[in-house]
Amino acid sequence: MHSSENKAKLPLTIRILVGIAGIPSIVLAYMLVLTFMREGIAGISAFEVVYSLVGAVALYIAITGKRLF
Repeated sequence: MHSSENKAKLPLTIRILVGIAGIPSIVLAYMLVLTFMREGIAGISAFEVVYSLVGAVALYIAITGKRLF
């Protein structure tokens, strides 16, 4: 088995691209929090939640440089 510490980190250019691609998802997550506070959970669809989670994972990859698979 390979441990996660033996894996090479992603190059900086790839990390920057992943981070830039994840920014709209973080903006959506902010909008979801505002919608939840104003209208409740009924105003939020499942797709929006999944899209925001994908953006959070993208930013995690961009910041740490770790590969998930």
